[in-house]
Amino acid sequence: MDPIHGEPAIVRRSGARLVDTAQAIRNAVAELEAIASPDDMRSLALDRIRREAGALADEIKRAESRYSETGRALLDFAAVHEQAQADAATAIDDAEAAEAAADRAADVRRAALLELRALPPASDADERRAAERRVGRAGAAADEHGADAAAAERRHAQAVAEFEQAARRAMERIENVVEGSELNDSLWDRFTGALDGLFDFVRDAITAVFEAVTAVIKAIVELITAVLIVIAALVLLGVLALLALAVLALAVIALLAVIALVALAAMVLLAIGIALVGVVLLLVALVTAAVVGLILTVVMFTAVNLMTGMDPVEALTQALIVALFTLAPALWLVVKLASGAETGDPVFVDRTEGWKPEQDQGLADLFEDLQDIDDAGHLDPNDPDTNHESVVRIVPCVAEDGTIVYRVHIPSTQQWTPGGESGNDVTSDIVAKMDQAQQTQLEKMVIAAMKEHGIPPGSHVMLAGWSLGGITAGNLASDPDFTSTYKVDAIAVAGSSVDDLPIPPSVRVLDVSHTTDPVPRTENPWAPDYSNEPNRYKIDVPPPGGADALGHDSEKYKTTMQDQVDQGGSPQGSAFMADDPDADDGIQISDYFREPTGSTDYAYTRGD
Repeated sequence: MDPIHGEPAIVRRSGARLVDTAQAIRNAVAELEAIASPDDMRSLALDRIRREAGALADEIKRAESRYSETGRALLDFAAVHEQAQADAATAIDDAEAAEAAADRAADVRRAALLELRALPPASDADERRAAERRVGRAGAAADEHGADAAAAERRHAQAVAEFEQAARRAMERIENVVEGSELNDSLWDRFTGALDGLFDFVRDAITAVFEAVTAVIKAIVELITAVLIVIAALVLLGVLALLALAVLALAVIALLAVIALVALAAMVLLAIGIALVGVVLLLVALVTAAVVGLILTVVMFTAVNLMTGMDPVEALTQALIVALFTLAPALWLVVKLASGAETGDPVFVDRTEGWKPEQDQGLADLFEDLQDIDDAGHLDPNDPDTNHESVVRIVPCVAEDGTIVYRVHIPSTQQWTPGGESGNDVTSDIVAKMDQAQQTQLEKMVIAAMKEHGIPPGSHVMLAGWSLGGITAGNLASDPDFTSTYKVDAIAVAGSSVDDLPIPPSVRVLDVSHTTDPVPRTENPWAPDYSNEPNRYKIDVPPPGGADALGHDSEKYKTTMQDQVDQGGSPQGSAFMADDPDADDGIQISDYFREPTGSTDYAYTRGD
């Protein structure tokens, strides 16, 4: 039993500062709204100030919820953290004291037992019964102290569980308020921002041309004025008429030459400006035409897909994939480049013995495990967007007949830019769906982890993952080389597209999706559809929170797994977990959750 580390006082101070900041924002908003409110004083300047104050109040008001909710989340967590620390410390002290007392009682029992055994056979019966009572009392005391130690260990485990649960709640509250904040730019904001930038560029180009032409005209006027002044001065000084005429002729010739050169330069600048504006307008027209063409193509394919019986989300998703690859064939080059990045062999980084799962786990616990390995790849808390390594977790379990079976947990996409260090990135996403003949580095990492763990060929295996992790599980389960090496009994996936994978009939496929999640609908449109195979146990339900909620969310999928499978809310979920009397070697899906012996994490990075 280890103490719970951390400084709840620091967390509490940080939370209090954030709450105070939120209050300061509310005060500032109130002041600005007071300024923005109309009164009897009227002027253009005051109206302008009111409008600016109102706009500024609306802007900063949107930041208040971030500071307020984050601060309250930290304060709530600090209170649980402090209590859990105290409870854990008390439990450790009580356990140590109980174990010491149990040891002393055990010593007394051993001494009393030796004394009892040393009594001669002819000893007095009362003396023998007294010695037996001493042995019994010492044994009872040892058992009682042992029970006290076990109770202290349970209190310690409860304190740790409450601490971890509070930490998860705080993180979820902070993530929700940040992701749902109105400060985040929407797709429309980014589109209009790009248009604003384009219009600013066009305006600046036209302004630059206008200023250049204006400068040229001003120079011509100044030059003419200077020449006339010179001529007037010569006449006034009484220069000889011939000399004046000669100078005048030369000046006029020079003036005409300069005017011609300046006019030519102005025309060139004007032509450059018009051409520049024309190129920009042409680009705008091309982009507009491409967008309109894409929209029309998507609408057409969506209508066709709806007529074939697809649900609206699947119809739109499939139409978008076909439209993009049809209108932009260069995307196939992107797929080939991504496939080239997957040809290397992953690099083994580390092996870590994980926590021992509780017996009789369910799918929700497994899903929480998947969230853990997703988080484990982010090594820098100050850079949460970078995933430094891919973590594969292997959980051996003891089946009812004593056979060791293996659950293999695969991480989801954690890096949304190519060229990173981990294998669970956007490159693996592209190749896993659009070039399934090429094994991704994440798939190679899973195979390498299984070999590193020493899983013997022919062993019973269950693969699990969500999003990219589920797609990877499906790809491996449909790979003849993999299924000829290991006996894959099942895969359990959520938020993953696996309908286009030819998974053998002997493999049970639990495929959970949300009706508002487009990711499970991103099957390769040029591949066959295996969704109606009898080994597929498909659950497609609205996400927790209703049909308007975002469907591709790990926490929501964990809740759906618990409701639909663990608690028997779906007939398909119950059928997946049900025993099969004809199962090979008698191994059942329930055996993969019966008695875990531990867990081991294997970390990898990309190789060249």
